Amino acid sequence: MKKLLALVLAVLVLTVISAYIFIPSKIVVSNVRYITAYQNAAIKFINDSAMFNSWWRTVAVKEDTNYNYQGYVYHIKNTLSNLAEIKIQPAGENLTSALVCLNIYLDSSAIQWSTEIDASLNPIERVLQYNKAKKLKENMGGLMDKLKTFLDKSENIYGIEVKEIQLKDSVLIATQITTTAYPNVTDTYKEVNKLKQYAASQHVTATNNPMMNVIQLDEKNYKVMVGLPVSARVNQTPDIILKRMPYGGNMLTTTVKGGSYTIQEGLKKLTDYYLDSKRASPAKPYQLMITDRQLETDTTKWITKLYYPVM
Repeated sequence: MKKLLALVLAVLVLTVISAYIFIPSKIVVSNVRYITAYQNAAIKFINDSAMFNSWWRTVAVKEDTNYNYQGYVYHIKNTLSNLAEIKIQPAGENLTSALVCLNIYLDSSAIQWSTEIDASLNPIERVLQYNKAKKLKENMGGLMDKLKTFLDKSENIYGIEVKEIQLKDSVLIATQITTTAYPNVTDTYKEVNKLKQYAASQHVTATNNPMMNVIQLDEKNYKVMVGLPVSARVNQTPDIILKRMPYGGNMLTTTVKGGSYTIQEGLKKLTDYYLDSKRASPAKPYQLMITDRQLETDTTKWITKLYYPVM
């Protein structure tokens, strides 16, 4: 009997000692997810309270100023720079956590969400806290998985789907004009037709749709370059220049449907994406006119591909 009691006592002592050895005084609950979004994009998302709260409403139940996700209550207390401070109320406790946007390397980033629990000196309570921390980690991890899925789609941040491709067209002929308003269809296709006629006279064929780059010089004046990708090099003229695109270079691209306003807004969003990427660009962005705007008068039906060369 004495041996049995000694054995039980030894087990209890080892259990108590293990609670202190294997469970630290501060129990860290942390989750990390690597994302395809750039760090700046994730930071913008977190600091945009309307967008951030809108996302929360899609994944959790809103309760006054809190969000309930599978029994755990979350409250966005504050956002500052690259982090959001979020209060968590799991099973009677009140914790403060930090959701941080991290830059890993150039085009790599991550989000980390962590909090700490002060472990009790009571070994039994300490073990119970550790088990609670494991469940909290799972709950936070579920939200992190949903957040990663959201941030991995560029359209959720910028309103457009952005892809990166390699350039195929390498030679183009181009002409340049200045207008006192954003170029209209007549102005644009006057230059397109001039390029098509010149290509035919030089016995080369167009390899893609006409393209256009518009730069606003001041309040009223615009510099417009219209280009046409062609199958071979040709001689230049005073009005028509030969340009060579960086063959095999990378391009950020998106497709928009609509008229001039939609196209300009799409270019702004694509530019935001480019700036967040912190990459260099060897050339100006341009639009590829998929729809023949001379034939289609309904601007809501125009299809335009937008490109931003990057290195």
